Amino acid sequence: MSVLLSKNVLQLINSFGRSVTLTKPAYGAYDPATGTVASTTNTTYTVKCFFADFNLSEIDNDNIYLGDRKAYLPAVDTAGAALPLPDAEDTISGVGDGVKIVRVQELWSGDTRICYICQVRG
Repeated sequence: MSVLLSKNVLQLINSFGRSVTLTKPAYGAYDPATGTVASTTNTTYTVKCFFADFNLSEIDNDNIYLGDRKAYLPAVDTAGAALPLPDAEDTISGVGDGVKIVRVQELWSGDTRICYICQVRG
């Protein structure tokens, strides 16, 4: 990815993104005697996020459904700490709704992670 493009993506997030909460669940150990999972703890991160719709040509109703969106997340949270890689169990809440992450693509510029583009579904 070119340096110019990576700067444009970050500028898009910083200029038009809104503060949201990324929630990463951590499941406890499975207890075979009871058939249950120990309590789940959630770790939350406050990040700026820019939402965009998929183009109609990208919607195939197999991997990308009508209503799915792209969520652009920077590689750092609002405090400047590195944001862990989002995955399919994570949720993004704020901006009036909550969505679940379906798929994640990382954007790099050289050896530097710039942002994550997440496919999200509400």
